[in-house]
Amino acid sequence: MDDFEGARGSLDAYLREVGRLNARYRGGEVHVRVPTALQGDEPLDDLIRGCLPISSAALTAASHSLFFSLPVAFDPAESVGPYLATMDRDAEGEPYRFIDMGALIATQALGENDPGVVEAVLRDLPYAVSRYAHSEYQTALSLRLKAELDRIAPAGTPRHFVVNTGAEAVENAIKAVLLNRVRTSGETDGGFIVSFEGAFHGRTLGSLAVTHRKKARLGFPTFDWPHVSFPALDGSARETARREERSLKQLWDLLVSGRIPQAERRRESFRRELDAIDEFLARPGHDADAFVQARRAEQSPEILQRGRRVAAVLVEPIQGEGGVRMTSAAFMRRLRLLTRIFDVPLLFDEVQTGWGATGRMWAHERFDLPLPPDAVIWAKKAQNGVLFVSEDLATFFQEEKKFNTTWEGDSVGMVRLLAMLDRLDLAQVERTGQHARTGLETLARDYSGLIRYVRGAGVMLGFDVARADWRDGLRDRAFRLGLVMLPAGERTLRFYPRYDTEPYAIDEALAILRGALEDLLRGRVEPLAAPGPEIRVGAFECPLEAIDVLELTAERFAAHRGEIMAVEVERYGGTSQYPPDVLRAGQRPLLQFPPELLENTLSNPGALGVALRDRVSGRVVAYALGSALESHDEEGVSSDPRLGEKDTFYLQAMATLPSVKNQLEIENRLLDLIRERALAAGYTHLSTLIEERIRGTGPPWFRGGRVVQTVDNYLRSGMRFVYLHAAFMEPPAPEPASAEADRRESLR
Repeated sequence: MDDFEGARGSLDAYLREVGRLNARYRGGEVHVRVPTALQGDEPLDDLIRGCLPISSAALTAASHSLFFSLPVAFDPAESVGPYLATMDRDAEGEPYRFIDMGALIATQALGENDPGVVEAVLRDLPYAVSRYAHSEYQTALSLRLKAELDRIAPAGTPRHFVVNTGAEAVENAIKAVLLNRVRTSGETDGGFIVSFEGAFHGRTLGSLAVTHRKKARLGFPTFDWPHVSFPALDGSARETARREERSLKQLWDLLVSGRIPQAERRRESFRRELDAIDEFLARPGHDADAFVQARRAEQSPEILQRGRRVAAVLVEPIQGEGGVRMTSAAFMRRLRLLTRIFDVPLLFDEVQTGWGATGRMWAHERFDLPLPPDAVIWAKKAQNGVLFVSEDLATFFQEEKKFNTTWEGDSVGMVRLLAMLDRLDLAQVERTGQHARTGLETLARDYSGLIRYVRGAGVMLGFDVARADWRDGLRDRAFRLGLVMLPAGERTLRFYPRYDTEPYAIDEALAILRGALEDLLRGRVEPLAAPGPEIRVGAFECPLEAIDVLELTAERFAAHRGEIMAVEVERYGGTSQYPPDVLRAGQRPLLQFPPELLENTLSNPGALGVALRDRVSGRVVAYALGSALESHDEEGVSSDPRLGEKDTFYLQAMATLPSVKNQLEIENRLLDLIRERALAAGYTHLSTLIEERIRGTGPPWFRGGRVVQTVDNYLRSGMRFVYLHAAFMEPPAPEPASAEADRRESLR
């Protein structure tokens, strides 16, 4: 009997199914199908147990493993295009299907069960049977891949090193630049690497040192390396220019000082350097290398030596995990020249963006750089990790065991990539991305106030949801309807179609997203959460001398949670005070913060909070809390003039019981208490998105703040909010007693 007879039968059946699925998909016959009961309002875990029992059983069986994922067991054999089949079947034996607009975390350029990829895997099946350790045992396949990498290598980085993951490629880039500094500049510790606020470069210890996403990095000791602000495109051209100059100034300070505290960092010197760069860029066609050499000759030997303490600058062309954040080509051109003048390598992390996702082979090609980068890091769609480096950085790779990895890439991943390399159609990427973007922009117009700022390049798209807690609610609702989207940043959802996604499939995903938005507005996202026992009393006055101050911390929040939420619910939770179309999460108006969000804020670095308790009634009558500006992503934060300076306290939440007669006096007391504590913690400024009326009635230091942004009808509440930025000035001289008495009377 043929030992492979059973396998041949299974393979034939699989190939027939691949052909059938692709014919149906390209013919517009494959659609989302999820159990009707999954669309209910019960907790998702409970619904999965009832609606998708095979998935639930598989997840339960694997529950001792440490992982966190979507609550479904998918079936690759029945998946096609962007439609992911589940192991669960309906009564007719057909699999349920979700539509994936996450592209399997941006790893897939083409659809599931692509016939060309299937054929390639079968043709090279021996490489799947035995996984060779390529660091010592090269194969015809691994060498063919290396030859193909020569063909697609980014300009300026012709040498390449194959590893297994993006984080591993980042680690090796870090090692390369540190070793380069040790061997060429006498920096025995290799110096330090500069990265950008909001960056995500991986979860290994080295890559965490250049990652500045709080949730990824918090709690892990790693290198104390600096980061500079990322000048994301969001706002006016003037505001963008200001952010870009601030970021470049932060980097220039590091270049000329080498982080040596006493080193001189004169702003006029920075201005001269930037003016020279801008003048050169304004005259295209000139020799960039000659310009760099001329500018380098203008620097003192001491400054150049300090600058060599900067081993590299690492940046993403688009911050994917950070929230699909983009910056201008002009900024990147200035960054390239500035780093080259000080002989500092510029590294592009193209783990997500590389190989066509933005409509260009490499995303940094969109910037039309005057000089190429020194390294480009690629993974995701590479199916392995790849590090491209310049000839200078390649010098030390040949030293035995300094750069090595057992597998040097997975063979099956190599087969998949080689099957796709010649099929990259950048015009198709642009068409697919434009179709999706047009649909998202229509939704943003139809649901203004709820979703905004559609952005991206190619098929790498994203949009913001009004607030982080609602972002998660929208994603949950879309999933129950059959649409998979992945979060990014604090309140962004990614929308990543595969390059060859059929237009009808994109339209179906957009229709499901519209349905999820409608469900949000109908209050179907979260069940009504009981705010605790309701206590209704008449209006009363709280003299300041009868107020006790409670310090709020992450540890103490639980003890006061019920009292604080009673204030929050009474102030912002009622429905009668709002227009009928006020944005809600379940029955909760979105202006009302949920307790989980407040508790999370208090767990942020630099968090502060106070509550005021009336000794007469025993009730908490007001509270306020927040944390460092860089931990937030609310409306207006990206335009904050101090973002990235790490000296600004962001007041996220403040509420006073509406039944308190002297509400304005209590609010002023809260603001002054926050100011005192923020000053003691080292903050010099405060920013907040707050009701406009409070700006006009606050303490003098608060009233003198600058309005950065005005938001009319915020969250369809009928109220105008302002994003206010204020400096903590010295307290004003005491007013005469009569004037103070008049003021207190006016506040009542």
